[in-house]
Amino acid sequence: MKRTKMANKNLCIFILIATIVAQVTWVRAEEFIVGDDKGWNFGVDYQAWMAGKDFHHSDTLIFRYEAGKHNVAKLTDQAAFDSCNLEKKEWTLKACGGNTVYIGEGPNFLVSAMGEDCKNGLKILVTGKGPRMRALSENPRKVLGSGRVELINGPVV
Repeated sequence: MKRTKMANKNLCIFILIATIVAQVTWVRAEEFIVGDDKGWNFGVDYQAWMAGKDFHHSDTLIFRYEAGKHNVAKLTDQAAFDSCNLEKKEWTLKACGGNTVYIGEGPNFLVSAMGEDCKNGLKILVTGKGPRMRALSENPRKVLGSGRVELINGPVV
């Protein structure tokens, strides 16, 4: 009799834990084309483009531009970003016409390091949040945590 009660109690605990785990699901990362149909170019209002978007760890940024005209580089900090100090690059991707990066956690200082591109405004600051996770009963846009940019393709120079 005691074994049956213990087994029932363990089964109830298991079902409770399984139910709680099932209520939280991972949501697929999103893909963003920087500047939408205007791409990574001068004359694009990137603040307006970013308005209303939530960027999270593992989301993808796709930079499209004319090959040889621009590139994508990640600067180390806010001061380097503000002053376009290209000596403080973490990495630079070749100017192949398109680059893709994963967003990770925290601020991501992304610029074009070709000529005077950065000083002429071709730069964006994307702050990544944590992974996309939601309870089934919640709005899929509600997310927990905070996020960093990781290179996923494109040669580093």
